[in-house]
Amino acid sequence: METVDVAVIGGGGAGAMAYLRSVLNCDRTVLFMGNKTTSRRGRAMWVGEVDNIPGMHDSKRPILGTVKSTLAWIDGQESLKGIGTAVKDVVTSIQRDGDRFILNHGADEALNARYVILATGIMDVQPEIGGSIEPIFPYANRGEAIYCVRCDGHRTLGHTLSVIGHNSTAASIAAMMIQRYQHKQVPILTNGAEPEFSESSKKLMSVYDMPVHTAAITEVLGTPRTGLEGFVLADGARIDSTRTIVSLGIIAYNQLLTNLDGQVDGSGKAVVSEKYESTIPGLFVVGDLVAGRKMQIYTAWDEAVDAADEINRRLRTRGYQELLGDLT
Repeated sequence: METVDVAVIGGGGAGAMAYLRSVLNCDRTVLFMGNKTTSRRGRAMWVGEVDNIPGMHDSKRPILGTVKSTLAWIDGQESLKGIGTAVKDVVTSIQRDGDRFILNHGADEALNARYVILATGIMDVQPEIGGSIEPIFPYANRGEAIYCVRCDGHRTLGHTLSVIGHNSTAASIAAMMIQRYQHKQVPILTNGAEPEFSESSKKLMSVYDMPVHTAAITEVLGTPRTGLEGFVLADGARIDSTRTIVSLGIIAYNQLLTNLDGQVDGSGKAVVSEKYESTIPGLFVVGDLVAGRKMQIYTAWDEAVDAADEINRRLRTRGYQELLGDLT
């Protein structure tokens, strides 16, 4: 069975950076990019524009574009030939075998790796409207249904705004939008879910006069061509809204970690050390799946570099110690 120094799992921004740094460190590395199904489940596929990173303002599909160009650059470097391999394949399970990992992938194939960097990410929970999540997608693609206020909160300027959510996080987001972008009022739509607001959130909602509508959303007003206009609720209410923020939580793609009994937090994100090592020694986690960190491209890149450099340090230390053993 083939053995590599590092196996990177995940073909988004964090995975590409972990692969790049590991290859530049001259650690023999395999990048598992996933397949069409896993790619469609990843956030990177749906990020059409990035406004909050210098130089990316005019790039379309910036994450996928940077991944593609990074892989092409690595493949074009004669000095790096044979160090890295990127494959469009899915790792189905990981097993611990002494100080190594066995990664099962493809059609009954397996790979040995001394270290693993997991960058499988998360996906946002979508609101069901009329029993389907499809009605919201056209407006998400237009940047009118927003999932990250750090990335896209500025896009609400000059628009009527609503928040789809039913807990204290939704209330905090609505308050931030009022404070930061001077929205006069931000209604919260629970879409039929039972409200779960803390007492402090209720005070915040009272201070900022946030109406809460608990009836289910039955219709999206507007068209994918002309844009979002608002929502109709089951009780007949019409909510005018040319921008909406979806705050329904996440789906954490953590199965490869939890199957090894790796620790995750209440949302399913990985608990890691300062160098992004999970509670499974030798298995690192970077990107959106990391607990307690901003879900941003630049933080994902930083995490990936730290993880790859820590792995390289350990590999070099091991080599040095083996050399000392041979000399003595």
